[in-house]
Order: sequence, then C-alpha cells, then structure tokens
Amino acid sequence: MSATDLDRLQNHLDALLVDGVRSDLVERLSAGADPNRSLARLRRAMVEHDFGADPRDLAKVIRKLDNRTRQDGFRVLHAWNHQSHTFSKDVVPALLLDFFLRAEVPDPEQKTTLAILTDYYLLHLLALCAMRVWDHADPDEALARVDGHLALLQGSGGSGHVFVDDAETLMIYALSQFHPEEQAYDRVIERFSSMPLARRVRFANVSAAVLSAHLRWGFWLMYGRDVVRMRDDNVGDYPWLLWCTETLLDEFVAGGDRREGALVGLGQALAADPWLYQGSPPPALESVADRHAAVSALLREHSESIAAALEPTKPAKDRYSPWSLHFNFPHNVLVAITTLALLESRPRTLAINALFAEHIDGLPEGEGQEALARLLMAFSAGSPDRLGRHGAMLVAYDPLSAMRSFSMTRDELLRLAPTG
Repeated sequence: MSATDLDRLQNHLDALLVDGVRSDLVERLSAGADPNRSLARLRRAMVEHDFGADPRDLAKVIRKLDNRTRQDGFRVLHAWNHQSHTFSKDVVPALLLDFFLRAEVPDPEQKTTLAILTDYYLLHLLALCAMRVWDHADPDEALARVDGHLALLQGSGGSGHVFVDDAETLMIYALSQFHPEEQAYDRVIERFSSMPLARRVRFANVSAAVLSAHLRWGFWLMYGRDVVRMRDDNVGDYPWLLWCTETLLDEFVAGGDRREGALVGLGQALAADPWLYQGSPPPALESVADRHAAVSALLREHSESIAAALEPTKPAKDRYSPWSLHFNFPHNVLVAITTLALLESRPRTLAINALFAEHIDGLPEGEGQEALARLLMAFSAGSPDRLGRHGAMLVAYDPLSAMRSFSMTRDELLRLAPTG
C-alpha cells in the first residue's frame, strides 16, 4: 500500500513537471490579478495541495506520506519554531511566500516570483518522496526517480532556479530541519547503508559538508570553542558523522579515483570535530565504541597520507573554500538563496552543493561561490529576526576561521600518526 502511495505521488509529479504545465499554471495565477492577489491564489493552492488534474487525490496522498514520515520522526513539509517549540501549521513554501509579501518588494517581476515559489513548493514534494523511498520494493529505483524529477524541476520547463544537485542532497535538506527525536537520524543512516556504494558515497560527501559547517558554526560562534559543549548539544549528529567518516575513509584507502572523490568530504568530516578520534569515544558514541575504535585505528594508519593529500585544499584568503562556510542548518542556506532570488526577481543558478565544493573556475564575475557565501552572510546579518541564539549569524563566511580549522584538523591527524 505504501509503495503504491509513493508511486501515486511520483505519478502526480510526472504530470506537474512536464514542459508547459508550470508556465500555464503561472499564467492562470497571474491572469487579471495584481501581484498580491496572484500570490494569495498560489498560497491557497500550496496549503490545500490544489495542483494538477486531480487535486483531491494529490492532497490525500501527500497527507498519507507526510503522516508516515512523521511516524518515522521527521517533518518534511513544516518548520520547527525554536521559540514556541512547535511545528508550523502551514507548509514551509507558504511561510516563504508570507515573508516575501511582508518584504514589500517594489515592482517584483510577478511571473518570476510565482514560478520560483511554485518550484520551491514542488521541491518539498520531491523531498517527501525522497524520505519515503524505503516504502518501495527497490529504494534505489525510487530515488533514481527523484533524481529524474529534480532534473525536470530545475530544467527548462520551470523558473530556472537551481536548488540542489541530486536526490541525496534533497534528502539531507529534509533531514536538516530540527527534529526532537534524535534516534530518527540513526534509522535513516541504517537504511541508507543498504543503498548502492555510489549513493552512499554521495550521501556521505554532502552529509560531511553539512555536519562540518554546522558543528564548526557551533564551535566558533555558539560554544566558545568548547568542544564538550558542542558534543553535548549535538548528540544526534555524532553517529551520522561517524558513518560519514567510515564511508569516506574506506574510499580514501581504496585509492585512485575513489580516493579523489572522497578527499574533500573526508577533510570536512574530520574538521567537524578534529579531536573526535583521540582517545575514548564521547558519550554520543559510547554505544558504538567498537566502530569508533576501528575508525580511529584506520585513521592512525593513514593519518600522514590523509594530511598530505589535504594540503592542496588548505584554505586561503584569496580563493573560495568550503572550510570558510559555517551555518546553523542547511535549510537556512537554501531558504536564504531562494529568498534572495525572490527579492531580486531572478532565479539563481548555483545549487547549494556548489558551496560544499572546492573553488570552481569559470563562474561569471560576481556570481561565484564566495560572492554567494558573502551575500548569504550579509542577508543573515541584515535583520535581528534572522540571527540565532546570542545574536549569531545563521550563515557565516570566514576564511580566518577556516585556516584555523584546517590547522587544527591537520595537527590532530598528525598526532594520530604512529611514532617510532
């Protein structure tokens, strides 16, 4: 029954993502209405899931899959309010639409706004599909279908705005909202461990970048460089981080192209907590102490070669580095990128994955990774309601912290090296 529900939602997405469907929808929403009224129409459609030829069936299947995901411990469609400690009543795309209305952007390009918001809504339906792939008899096949839908979503038939590169990143976006049940993350990692190797490595690479940026954000901006406080406040992240390190370390040891494909992610995984493999495991990993010990032993064996391989990725002031990126949660980054596109009335074409990569050559002047990272930092600092606890920016780009993080990570790696 559940696999049928997933298929039904993906069939709806097949119909919604065909060329011409979204542009027709935008035309209908904007016809004979001022921008605010058009947005009100779109908001109602989002809240009621009133899209497609059979909106009742679409709404029904979304509710069923959303309820199953809640039972697994996750909310994909709703946002956690850190002040009220409750989830939002309305879906996240409607909340972003509300923010845009409050911003009172002068003379927005109406159709561009409607198109980006529609794509953002559909992105969340794809995220729901990604979280339900284990309902399917072949989860890899179901996730491949999500990849196909992502290509259509971000292709010529939509707004032109690019969100994420692949289904694995979309799943991490869904996971990255705050969820009170920490054990839920462990169940996802256990399930993902049965995926084909290429998917596991892709998931581990993006997860390592996300966990590293998140924990380094906490270390430098929240916890006063107190690693014990950081570990105590992020217990649910550590089994996930251990799994990433295991996966990417095995790839590094395998050598060749596999080593190259894992190097940046492995560096990020180690930078998340450079002291994690010195001595006994922290309380968050005591239940998997044997795995922690195995990773520690393999790191000791290869620590010098890892440190040497990482040296060319050492961050510097004059080029972009993912070591310089810090954020609370990746959804803060993706929402901010989408918000900037709305405020500027133009889609953005750098996926969030570009911020997790080493410097990419050939990007247009002012449109590169560092320009985007600094723009996101400025947006994060632009209003008190966009700041986290204690006034910390939710997105920060800081090459000096990056250089310190790199040095600490390299030094701790070399301390692991066998002596004599």
